Amino acid sequence: MSIDMNEDRRVRKTKKALRESLAELLMEKNIQNITVRELTDKADVHRSTFYANFKDIFDLYKQVEDVMIQEINDIISDKYNFDAKVFFGALFRYISDNKKVCRLVLGGNGNSTFSNRISCLLKDSCVSCWREEYSLTAPAEAIEPYAHFFLSGSLGIVGEWAACNFERPAEELMIMLADIEDSFRQLVKSKLA
Repeated sequence: MSIDMNEDRRVRKTKKALRESLAELLMEKNIQNITVRELTDKADVHRSTFYANFKDIFDLYKQVEDVMIQEINDIISDKYNFDAKVFFGALFRYISDNKKVCRLVLGGNGNSTFSNRISCLLKDSCVSCWREEYSLTAPAEAIEPYAHFFLSGSLGIVGEWAACNFERPAEELMIMLADIEDSFRQLVKSKLA
């Protein structure tokens, strides 16, 4: 998850324990049925520590999503360029480093607003990259359906990987998605250049 350098290492460790415990509990039950006591017992964190950082379970969940969006945005800003393998490599490393939480939000147990936020974030980057790489003069509205189609499939593959508890090798999926994106970029270039 995103690291605030001003945050004490113990605070980061505590927040990570709470996020991972929430992810584990959400695999078993709905968020409405999770109590703060149950969560803090699982995370081995005092309740007062929880309330010092979060209003309630829903606030923790929202912060989990917000942190993931920010961290994925950081990966996009740093790695989403003309080499799809570099980008997907960074993305898959992030997912592997945060498996419990990613399984929760990417594997079908998260809420649809997170999926929509991720899709919009990726779509904007995808359109921007394609426009720059191919000097596309078509308006963004003409490129967006292609990006939406590509990203829906890509997120579907990642979601299935998470839902199946990351059984397939990440390297295999990373190469597959990079190859699909390379082919898709050529399609976009031929249709919109």
